[in-house]
Amino acid sequence: MERRKNLDTNRSFRAIITWERDPSNIPKDVWLRDLIVNYGEIIGKTFTGDSWTVPVKVTGFIEGTWDTYADVRFLVEEAPWHLLVGGYCFKLWAGKEIATVRIL
Repeated sequence: MERRKNLDTNRSFRAIITWERDPSNIPKDVWLRDLIVNYGEIIGKTFTGDSWTVPVKVTGFIEGTWDTYADVRFLVEEAPWHLLVGGYCFKLWAGKEIATVRIL
């Protein structure tokens, strides 16, 4: 039996998030747990492919923009951790696309 690499699923990555709406009502330093990233296609209203929960913690607001500094992570070791490298971007989903994340 192959032994899986034990990843620390509590490890987070620094990011900048550009929100589709004003993020001023998002609490700072609180993990938001109802966001996902979709790795697949959305055709009409149907999603095909993998999706992963992405907890997000806003750590600061960038004045004059809808951008925030944040920590992001996956919840399970089977998620595509290898993608969370500097410069990688992905869309956050909460019923619709709500933000773009760029890993620092």
